[in-house]
Amino acid sequence: PIIEGSDGGVKDITEAKNLCKKIGFPILIKASGGGGGKGMKIVHKEGEFETLFSTAKSEAKKYFGNDEVYIEKFFNIGETDQETGLV
Repeated sequence: PIIEGSDGGVKDITEAKNLCKKIGFPILIKASGGGGGKGMKIVHKEGEFETLFSTAKSEAKKYFGNDEVYIEKFFNIGETDQETGLV
């Protein structure tokens, strides 16, 4: 299976928002030069997006010298469904 997401780095917040509308929340923002979890942000709902997008880009620039980020659909393996109680 292939996880839905950007085809490379996201150029700006408008492109990022459009992608999020297409794939739905939750999403994962990842620094392109990342490693060790630096520059990664999980966004569960649209209201959190702009702040976490900005934070991820800032962290990417700080830790890797490059603020490019990718976006992909986030799946929390093992998360319990609130309605059914199923994993």
